[in-house]
Amino acid sequence: MNNFDDIIKAKAKLEPIVLPKGFEERNDILIERLDAHMCSSKKTMKFPSFHFKPPAVVILIVTLLTGVSATAYTLSGGDFFKQFFADKANSSKYSYMNTEQLDNMASSTVGTVVDTDEITIDVMGVIVSGNTVKIMLKVTANQLDSVLYDTGIEPLMNYRFNDDTSGSLFEDFGMASTSYYYSDKEESLAPNQYEILYTVIGKSTFEKEKYTIVLKNFGYFAIGDGPGTDFVSIYDSSWQFDIGFDSGSDTSKSVFINKQITAGSYRFILKSVNITPLACTVSLECNQDDEYLNEHLSEIYKAFSDGTEDCCLTLSNGTKLSNGQFEKSNFGGGEGFTMMLTFNVPVAVEDVASMSLFGTEYSLE
Repeated sequence: MNNFDDIIKAKAKLEPIVLPKGFEERNDILIERLDAHMCSSKKTMKFPSFHFKPPAVVILIVTLLTGVSATAYTLSGGDFFKQFFADKANSSKYSYMNTEQLDNMASSTVGTVVDTDEITIDVMGVIVSGNTVKIMLKVTANQLDSVLYDTGIEPLMNYRFNDDTSGSLFEDFGMASTSYYYSDKEESLAPNQYEILYTVIGKSTFEKEKYTIVLKNFGYFAIGDGPGTDFVSIYDSSWQFDIGFDSGSDTSKSVFINKQITAGSYRFILKSVNITPLACTVSLECNQDDEYLNEHLSEIYKAFSDGTEDCCLTLSNGTKLSNGQFEKSNFGGGEGFTMMLTFNVPVAVEDVASMSLFGTEYSLE
């Protein structure tokens, strides 16, 4: 998975993915069961999770947004994301949204980080807390009149980078998603500009240091003569820059539960719940030996996945957050089972009072 766009190419043509040695024996049976929920009511595409033995347990998601609010963002940093969420949120549905905390979550990295004859990249904003970060980049193709291009491959329309998930930010994470905004739907963008929104959830808390993002080769995808797709590169180069995770505060919290639960015919240990203003990560272990787990992995994963369907969080004022107010992603195997909830809007961590999972309410205070 060093080149995520290879997966995209294969997925676009429904070609089989060449997986690492040993993958099929333990995990092929799971792929069809992975969550494929849509990231919003707008037309989107989401790629499934892939299960690997440690340390390469990752989820990679690509979202193509076809309709977004047309606000001319002139703000940057925490103020950028305040405006972003304000435009995205419906006040009645998201009355619990808390954007005042975003100033303290904002990185000092903002503004132009790459400026060449061909490509300019601006960091519009970065917010980080605990193991979760959101980053918005604006890309300008300086020598093109427009980055809009009908490739004939709907999930891969328009100009883009061949690889936009390289660098130290993506070396040890649990989930990463990229969403794309183009000028045909986002009126604040010039025809030769587009934006990439990253949401990354780490397997552990991000350190207060600099993380790199590397973008490789710029062009477009095209239908090839044979199976799969070809990438037509107009700039064979790479562009690297640093993002400083130096926000002023970390309001995340971890609650250790260590209680046995039952899902279907299987027993799990609910180990911990980690909550940030942007996401919630739930970690479990299957209370079975390795041999039994390997033999019954498909059934165990299904029991785990089915058991998380009715998950919800309750705030201190009684408000319940359930499907429609977050995006849920599951993955798991011999290394453990994880559920990740990515909130549609920021929440105040101290307001998250409890979680309902597998039919049981757990205090998170």
